[in-house]
Amino acid sequence: MHSIMVVDDSMTELAMVKKALELNYRVIQQASAKSALDYLDGAKVLPSILLLDLEMPELNGFEVFSMIRANERTKDIPVIFVTANQDVATELEAYSLGAVDFIRKPYVAEILQKKVDLHIGILTDKKKLQGRNLSLQEFNEQLQDYNDQLQEDVTATKEHVHRLEYFVIGIVTDLIAKKDGYTGIHTKRVSKYLEILLRQMKEMKMIRIAPEELEMILMASQLHDMGKIGIPDSILTKTGKYSDEEFSLMRQHTVFAADSIQKFAYLLPNSNFLSYAYQMARSHHEQWCGNGYPDRLSGPAIPQLARILAVGDVYDALVSERSYKKPFNHEQACQIINQGSGIQFDPQVVQVFNRCQAEFLAASQMEVF
Repeated sequence: MHSIMVVDDSMTELAMVKKALELNYRVIQQASAKSALDYLDGAKVLPSILLLDLEMPELNGFEVFSMIRANERTKDIPVIFVTANQDVATELEAYSLGAVDFIRKPYVAEILQKKVDLHIGILTDKKKLQGRNLSLQEFNEQLQDYNDQLQEDVTATKEHVHRLEYFVIGIVTDLIAKKDGYTGIHTKRVSKYLEILLRQMKEMKMIRIAPEELEMILMASQLHDMGKIGIPDSILTKTGKYSDEEFSLMRQHTVFAADSIQKFAYLLPNSNFLSYAYQMARSHHEQWCGNGYPDRLSGPAIPQLARILAVGDVYDALVSERSYKKPFNHEQACQIINQGSGIQFDPQVVQVFNRCQAEFLAASQMEVF
């Protein structure tokens, strides 16, 4: 059985790798660079592949890699770098140093398995090439087949994860809708308004955002009011003005949502999706002037996505009929939002809103998004 050594200072990450690979490989766990180097110095049989984390205390992954390459005994061990770093330059540096692959955290078990399988297959074929008259062309063709299969598996895994995210969001928004019909519809509308603003900001070169990142943000935005599940029905569906005590409890929906996301974030470490969801859920009621809640943040200290979402959130609240108020028309809502520029709202976001008021009006009149 091939052995895979994983070097990571996070016990959680070590456990995740072991669980993903232990059925087919012997997994050697090392929680520090020093212990990994000591193991390699004394091992009778070297690991077939080394999974090496880049961000570690004392010695980082690049430093450990240099030591492994400088050692005649270990220099040929294939190294796959692992990191939560999203910087392309880091990945290019890893390949230029001689890494055979590069994996980003958080781990997707299926992708990790396929990548390790791929490189074990390459090692096996290299041995075959040494043992018999296999042409270089045949070897390259087999390697291309491995790569093609890996790409297919990665695509399938991404689609599965994507469907799972929609599944979870669908369940949460459905539960919110059952508890409060307005909030269920509201989350979908606000997500649409957020999309309008983000696309306009991208066109105005005020924000850089890739298509897949935009989709992730819009999914995460649908969770911004999920904390209302924790609000008593007597308050959530109340007709008329809240008492001070009721309003104080209602404001806690931002904290309820953020705390729940934070509580289980360890399951998806370094997840952009959870980061976006947390920012928007906790901070969408903060105000530019600092009089919002729950943290009384002000100005640029408020996460950008929360500042953008806030405009769509308030617009929808204004133009919607509630048990305690009649709807404002579009023109009135736009006037109120502009009056709040620099007070409740980020002035730059209000500027963007004014450029796409017609799209907001059209979206507000649609039944389903």
